[in-house]
Amino acid sequence: MFASAYTRYGAAICDPPHEYSWVGSLRPNSELQKVSETPFCIANCDLQFASRRDSQIASRNLLCCYIWPIVRKKYKTTLDISNVFFCQNIAPESRDYTSFSAFGSQKKCCLPQGYKNSPGLFSARVTEMLHELDPEALSYVDDIYLTDDEILQHLRHVSRIVVGFADIGYKFNFKKSKIAFLSVIFLGYELSSEGKSLAPHFWEKCALLQPPNTVRKLQSLLGFLNFGRTYIPDYATRIKPLYELICPNFSSRFWTIEHTHILRELQTDLLAVKHLHTRDNKTHLVIRVIPGAVGFTYVTFNEGETVPIAYKSHLYSAAEQRFAQTEKILTAVQMAVIKERPLAQGQRIIVVSPIPALEAITKASVPNSKALHPRWIQWATSLTATDVDYIFDPKLQTQEFLQYEIEYPVPAGTLPIDQYQVVMYTDGSAQPAVGTKQQYSAACAVVSGTMEGEVFCPRHTYTKTLGDCTAQLAELKALLLALEHADPAILTLLVCDSYYCVQSFNEYLHYWKLNGFRDSKGNTIKHKLLWGKVADLKETLPKVHIVHTLGHQHVGIHVAGNTLADEAAKSAVAVATVATVTRSSSKPDTEISAAIKATADGTPFPKGFPSKYGYCLSSALNAVVNIPGIGVRELPNRIERPRLISAAHEGVASAHAGVAATISLLQARYWWPGLYKETKQYVLCCDVCQQIKA
Repeated sequence: MFASAYTRYGAAICDPPHEYSWVGSLRPNSELQKVSETPFCIANCDLQFASRRDSQIASRNLLCCYIWPIVRKKYKTTLDISNVFFCQNIAPESRDYTSFSAFGSQKKCCLPQGYKNSPGLFSARVTEMLHELDPEALSYVDDIYLTDDEILQHLRHVSRIVVGFADIGYKFNFKKSKIAFLSVIFLGYELSSEGKSLAPHFWEKCALLQPPNTVRKLQSLLGFLNFGRTYIPDYATRIKPLYELICPNFSSRFWTIEHTHILRELQTDLLAVKHLHTRDNKTHLVIRVIPGAVGFTYVTFNEGETVPIAYKSHLYSAAEQRFAQTEKILTAVQMAVIKERPLAQGQRIIVVSPIPALEAITKASVPNSKALHPRWIQWATSLTATDVDYIFDPKLQTQEFLQYEIEYPVPAGTLPIDQYQVVMYTDGSAQPAVGTKQQYSAACAVVSGTMEGEVFCPRHTYTKTLGDCTAQLAELKALLLALEHADPAILTLLVCDSYYCVQSFNEYLHYWKLNGFRDSKGNTIKHKLLWGKVADLKETLPKVHIVHTLGHQHVGIHVAGNTLADEAAKSAVAVATVATVTRSSSKPDTEISAAIKATADGTPFPKGFPSKYGYCLSSALNAVVNIPGIGVRELPNRIERPRLISAAHEGVASAHAGVAATISLLQARYWWPGLYKETKQYVLCCDVCQQIKA
């Protein structure tokens, strides 16, 4: 059967006897029309879109999905289409678009080689034909791949494709084709019963790799390694130093011994992995997510197998590097699920991660969250997918996972930390305001001390309530507060967890001042007045350096100091939250008026008002009490006290704290008879607290 097809259609066809019609939006009819041609329109946007889309779909389906489940079959064939674009004629009314004048008027009668949409039109045509003849066959431009378990069935499929394409004027180059082989090379991969491997000539070149001595050779080397990237674990992170050599903004282009070591390690790992398994669409797809400091790797498996399908890696963007570790894992999981869902072939996806109960994580459960709300919406969509299961594996919690503090570029002139006489940690905090019209209640804090070895010893703490402002502004005011308390004669290191403040102070502030605090577009920068003060202080403090550290860490030299500054800022916010509760009336009630009168004329004090305290009206006509040894506190009316207790206990800054913590917040600003008893009764009757305790 196959021999007759080859004799009839293999090499005897020179001019295509039939042509094909593209109808409507350039989709061919389901029925083959033998006497027709291809309209050709350069200005047609639909044509350009459709051809690009068809080409992208064909290549994506091939490389990401369809090739992997069928290469497991025994007999394999690759067919090469001859003449490619020249097999497809152009309709006469469209040929004028291709006219040119060399020796008279010339026109193209078939798809031109240089036309942008020729590959898309040709690929879409081949894809449509294969859908009619053999839906399981694959194509990539002029290459066709098909496979079967039975030899006779396989030859029938090959014959059907050859005859079907010959009927519309296409022919095959059988010198380049491989028919009914157990192992074939398709798109640079060797497909066999063992799985998929790179072609033999790739391994030969890989064994002979040498360090490049020109930029062009380096680019060629990177392209060669990229072709085998799915065979190398953590490829993106390991190849990064080599890519930096061709980056136009990189300061040095010298190949060093470190680059040679990287090349040899990649070469060794690439030669060690000969075969990867192919996708079995009868089993679940397993994805193991392995986090790293600057990127992540995920490995795909068929369920129940140990040999992977592929290694994939990704580097975090500048924004993703500042994420909390939990958010980095969510970024990795979302990307892996989206990219590998076509590979699952409708089967369930099992994600193995280093975080338990990954699907139950919310933004509120991550205290050091840095990602914006749209990111969390995307993650929530991935976590709630019905075709994905999540499994926790403690073996993935490596030391690199537990210690993930990012090493940001150290500013020029920064000294080792043991050479600084004073180390200051800054932090700002802003929480939604409670019981007031303000949007936020914010405060900033600075903790100053010294480093004894790697241990921070605090000496002074400075706090400042800021009222209604954002967290970014609170961080900037914390930096300003630290500069105001810095000594110009002492070598001082400022440690801040706001990358915005650190980068602006070290890199942008000088140019902002020269440009009148305007950005590259001529717009006034945000917080211009504050940055002006910071710039003036920077000129008077040449011995003050500032570096960045990630907030809410568990390991690192700056953990203790940053935690103290964070706690001080949050405590100041908690006090400010209670202080910003709107007072219903400033006029003292009868009981307080009696205490004020007793202080003035010596009459008996009302019950609950100690005689050793002094009661009076402030300049704002609010009742205050002077407590010996403590100071002045406000004396709210009886009707206002429940609202104050509620704000102190249920506010965002306190988050349903216990009895002692709630009383401490209130006593920082207020006093009244029975404060302890009323607060304790309120906390013990709180429904939320009772549910948590239960």
